[in-house]
Amino acid sequence: MTMQVRPGSRTDPRRWQRGVATVEAVLVVPLVLVPVLLSVIVFGRLAHTRLVLDAAAAAGARQAAVVGGDSALVRSRIATELSDGGLDPNAARVVVEPAIAAWGQPVRVQISIDEQAAIPFAGTWAVPLEAEFVTRSEVTR
Repeated sequence: MTMQVRPGSRTDPRRWQRGVATVEAVLVVPLVLVPVLLSVIVFGRLAHTRLVLDAAAAAGARQAAVVGGDSALVRSRIATELSDGGLDPNAARVVVEPAIAAWGQPVRVQISIDEQAAIPFAGTWAVPLEAEFVTRSEVTR
């Protein structure tokens, strides 16, 4: 005849395993869940930066089409858009081609910036982001 062991008694072999799941959760959450959540934030910031670059390139191209090429007004408009979006205008590389555009000639604005993606326990990467917008000049020369 086998003896029944009461759950939770001193002779119960499962008694020493109680709380193991809690300890495992305490160890796993900071090492797995926190980096995953922070990576979502980092990739969200990269997406935001890309959207700001797109908006700045579009605004700069529109300004370049109105003034007929590259000018201080174009650079100022791009810098305003970048700073309004929370980016440093001095860190961005801006290319406006051509310097002087005739009516109907394509005007291209290209903005690029290097962002850092840092995820704890995974590493840090330099992420080059670029936006380009092309429009036609509206100035008759």
